[in-house]
Amino acid sequence: MITRAQLVAVMPNAAAVADRFVKPLAEAMSKYDISTPARQAAFLAQLAHESAELRRTQENLNYSWERLRKVFPRYFRTDAEAQAYDRQPERIANRIYANRMLNGDETSGDGWRFRGRGPIQVTGRENYRKSGQALGIGLESDPDRLLDPAIGCMAAAWYWHSRGLNALADADDENAFREITRRINGAFLGLEERVHFWERARAALGLPGFGPVMARRMGTVRMPPGTPPVYGAEDDDLLGLDAPPAPRKRPKRTVRKAASRPKRAAAAKARPAKRIAKAKPRKAAAKSRPTAKRRSAAPKSRKKAARRR
Repeated sequence: MITRAQLVAVMPNAAAVADRFVKPLAEAMSKYDISTPARQAAFLAQLAHESAELRRTQENLNYSWERLRKVFPRYFRTDAEAQAYDRQPERIANRIYANRMLNGDETSGDGWRFRGRGPIQVTGRENYRKSGQALGIGLESDPDRLLDPAIGCMAAAWYWHSRGLNALADADDENAFREITRRINGAFLGLEERVHFWERARAALGLPGFGPVMARRMGTVRMPPGTPPVYGAEDDDLLGLDAPPAPRKRPKRTVRKAASRPKRAAAAKARPAKRIAKAKPRKAAAKSRPTAKRRSAAPKSRKKAARRR
């Protein structure tokens, strides 16, 4: 059974809402056999990302037009098209979720009515209907009932179980975790943050950390130890389900380092030239000086010349 301390260890920003969620989560996980540490760690990691650490259980779609172009280019192909939806969450939901998951067209309002709710962001009329039938609750007629922690957690655990994610979590490796992400998200968006929460959950639940092989293979999506979650407590304009995490900016090289290279190269070229110039006079002077043998031989030659005379 998950404890409050474990929940906050996985999701530090959930401290203010942990008391509302810890019991519903424990009951839902027990009902759908999310019972082993490996299953619980993967489940909590995915919920942490989808719900911004249980602080946003209703999808936020208050996008600027620039963000719409980046996140939903399929639905907003031009700047003018995106600008017509700027900061209009209801219209945005009706457009991007139209004619999908048993939703009607854009004018039906189904996109907004069945937008993501609950800790795992159940989305679309089809998922509301199926989860409601499984739980014996009329979620299709009253979608906001998913905002109740008890119902939202139970629906999240049902969704997890219905996608066969317990079996994947049992594998407890990086490929299985990626597939869990794909079955929840439809792609691999937010994978870096999901892995970050997975590492936290593994530590909180007593699972071993990534071994050297697994760490190497997950290296492209792992956050450095101690990296805070993407969503801070002050965030109000959170990204939606399909929004990728903000890319990291690489530090730029300083101008000083770039400018110093030509100077070092010029100095390196100048040094050999100076040495050669200094060496030439020394060699010439050495040739002009008489050697020790010549100096010792000179007096003998003068003596012989005097005798001949």
